[in-house]
Amino acid sequence: MGWYSISLDTLRGWGVFLVVIVLVAGGFFGYRYWESWAQQRRAGELIAEAADLVERLDGQPQLVEFEQEYSSGKTLLGEARQAYAAGDMVTAVDTGRRSRAFLAFILSYIERRGEGGEATFMSVHGGVEYKSGDGEWEQVRRGTVLQSDDHVRTSSGGSAEILFNDGTVYTLNPNSSIVIDETRDGSGTEQAVKMAYGWLNLLTSDRPSRVDTPEAQARIERDTEAFVSYEQETGEGRYGTVSGGMAVTNEAGQERRLGSLEQVTQNGDLLSEVDRLPARPELVAPGDNREIDASRQREVELKWDEVEGSGRYMLQVARNRLFVDNVIEDADRGKASARLGLRGEGTFYWRVAAQSGDGHGPWSGVRSFRVTSVAAAAEGDDEPPELHIDDIKRYGSIFIVEGRTEAGAGVEVNGEPVQVDANGSFTKPIQLTGEGYGFIVVRAWDAWDNVTEKKRRVFTESP
Repeated sequence: MGWYSISLDTLRGWGVFLVVIVLVAGGFFGYRYWESWAQQRRAGELIAEAADLVERLDGQPQLVEFEQEYSSGKTLLGEARQAYAAGDMVTAVDTGRRSRAFLAFILSYIERRGEGGEATFMSVHGGVEYKSGDGEWEQVRRGTVLQSDDHVRTSSGGSAEILFNDGTVYTLNPNSSIVIDETRDGSGTEQAVKMAYGWLNLLTSDRPSRVDTPEAQARIERDTEAFVSYEQETGEGRYGTVSGGMAVTNEAGQERRLGSLEQVTQNGDLLSEVDRLPARPELVAPGDNREIDASRQREVELKWDEVEGSGRYMLQVARNRLFVDNVIEDADRGKASARLGLRGEGTFYWRVAAQSGDGHGPWSGVRSFRVTSVAAAAEGDDEPPELHIDDIKRYGSIFIVEGRTEAGAGVEVNGEPVQVDANGSFTKPIQLTGEGYGFIVVRAWDAWDNVTEKKRRVFTESP
């Protein structure tokens, strides 16, 4: 057997090499361990922060405006927790960060909007204006904040939903005018408005509300659905409750107390006796959100249950949920059904109310149906739909895109589908990842696959 000699320097070199290998391997595995631990810690922090935001948002009356975003935030939180439990920290961090971003946006918007304001416009259709004191009238947009003493008016084709800070919702009908009154603190806090003329429906929260007309005052109890109207030319007022209670007092000191499905009228210094209102009709057919092919079906039959004690009904069909500029306005139907000829595509909304002696009872719930036409699409059209981006609001990495397109068109923002209102308006929250400049791409298309695309450059901040 032969002998081999190895120098001391060689042994030292191998030793150094082995030490380096051990250190590199240790550093690598140590880094991987530290990275895993850091991701786990980060995921836990994001999940805890998102859960805290859910707790802070829970019970906020303004959440009715952000149902989609709130649902997305809670769903992402659930996914983050599942990924965390499964040890998938990469997914847990990603979904946790997105959940926190959605929920933080909602809370930030609500807190920012509530600073000094009494109410906010939830939805607006047609001509709706407001002004502060003796200022100039301005056109209202969704999200506009109202202060005490602000004036609001609607045109013959305008309507709006107003959410007050206490959760009370007012729906201002066409040809109406109100002034936001100051709230009164202490026991029995009430949100108040002064009505000059028109008609409003309201749904109070866990606090009472007050509506002053020129010749009477209505105090509406908590958790009450009610309506108030005042005819400026005749000086006649009408007050009614669908559920809950109300007390009406005129200038002469007369008072009437109303329970569910009761109403009273005011004429000059006199209040009528309390009358019963007919019940709310229940819609039967067609089912909600039904799609109808107009090339195969020329008409649709609307049906509802008969209301006891009322043989006549009011029917409204419109292209918007606020029922402005109605397609059909039938104030005296003698049976609980109606056949409609299908003319024109798009989404249509309908509702029914039973007639009473001097007016009508509460409206039914709202249903919709969508009319499409395969045959019309086959004929072809080479005109792309109109598309307008009205506003893009940024909240960190969340962007709220507001815009308009043609009625019946489809829309997507950065590849995500968007719910489009019957009049073509839309609002879409979108989140951009990364940091720095990016793009928001909005696409609209019609039944003939004509596409309009618009792009906006925005700056993204990491949450």
